[in-house]
Amino acid sequence: LFTLIFILSAVSISQKISGNIHTEYSSAKKAQSRFFENWTDISLSRGGFRLGGRFSFHEPPASFSQQDTTWGLAQRFLEYKRGGLNIRVGNFYSLLGRGLVLRSFDNRTLRWDSNIDGLKADYHSQVVDAKILAGRPRKTRLDVAELKKSKARAAGETLPAIYGGEIRLKPYTMLHLGGTYLYTAADAQQTQGFQRGSFFGKLYFDFASLYGEYAVLPYPESYHLQDGTAVYFASNLFLGDLNIAGEFKSYKNFAFYDGLLNNPPTATREHLFTLFNRHQLVQNVNDEKGFLVEMNYPVAESGVVTAGYCITRDSLQNTVYQEWYGQFEMDEFLGGEWLWAAGRQKEYTRRYLNFVADATYELTDYYSIKVIYEHLHARDEATQPDRMYYDQLITIGLSKAPKWTLSFLGEHSTDQTMDEHYVPGHAETKHFYWAGGQLDVNVYKNFDLSVF
Repeated sequence: LFTLIFILSAVSISQKISGNIHTEYSSAKKAQSRFFENWTDISLSRGGFRLGGRFSFHEPPASFSQQDTTWGLAQRFLEYKRGGLNIRVGNFYSLLGRGLVLRSFDNRTLRWDSNIDGLKADYHSQVVDAKILAGRPRKTRLDVAELKKSKARAAGETLPAIYGGEIRLKPYTMLHLGGTYLYTAADAQQTQGFQRGSFFGKLYFDFASLYGEYAVLPYPESYHLQDGTAVYFASNLFLGDLNIAGEFKSYKNFAFYDGLLNNPPTATREHLFTLFNRHQLVQNVNDEKGFLVEMNYPVAESGVVTAGYCITRDSLQNTVYQEWYGQFEMDEFLGGEWLWAAGRQKEYTRRYLNFVADATYELTDYYSIKVIYEHLHARDEATQPDRMYYDQLITIGLSKAPKWTLSFLGEHSTDQTMDEHYVPGHAETKHFYWAGGQLDVNVYKNFDLSVF
């Protein structure tokens, strides 16, 4: 497997023309691991105006493949900014509230692009913020007929048009109040559209901040669906050196269009490490309720301890996802910077134990070395009684700041298999090994190249 990632960003000619080129290429023996993808963004600015477009070529990996090879003009826009006013015609991304009603975004790692083609206008002042939008969102999960479509457009397929906006009142520095509204036009299967909206508020204090949002989705009778509700709260508490953060969520029948148009907060921890990230919550906005609490506190002279817990259940009280997490960082330990982390993750009948040790040492003023060891032990009784396996991953990187990083990655994993001679508790254990190298280079500040 050979993978090349090329990024050329923020190139400016006389501060009028700028661009960004992102290319990913992989060559492998297996067809499902071969791909070539390119995103090229170009914009021209003059005064308060900006004209731009995205040209793309996609031959995606099999695991993300949505259509046949596509190429051409994927996005285009004309934008005008003056003072607190911003008007954009063409393709754009937008967020209403905290994403309960609408969150459109671009995630190239997941090959997810839910941009909206239409009109968006924002206005910001000291006492009020307002936003209106209208357009057709890109469809990010295609049906069978669309997957087999030949000569697919680079801009992709679209969902029915949406119309809405948000208003936020700021009568006091410490108090924000607002609401969102969104209407979706009828599609080919329905004779009428549907609407949803939310109310939200935020309080700021010297010792805390609080946010709450309540959203409703009243489906028309012709949809034969139960009305949806969504509740989300978030808070931060500052007690001297102790910081405590909390989130609460309760989502019911709120994944309109299978969750393609909204992406509410998950109330789970986002991890930076590979094995921790392999098992995360698969969000179901139609049926989930849970919370997250996390605290951090400085210890010793250069240490910080972090501890957290989160849990998500469905309406039947099944534990969809649960995690205990602990982390200890030290800026100065044995001559380097160290981090240790451990956690226990659970999803239904699967349980995962994680451990991470991360150390960084400065060799000279320019050179440094980083070593990360990750270990995961799993017990999975959903697919096989008493099934257990583990993964071990080590990453060693040598860097010359800010020019380049050369990394080695190696993984050892096991698994238990069943055959006609299987005896409960005595399944055969198989071992698997994987290794690779990666070079990341930055040239002239605007050029990034990754070779794997």
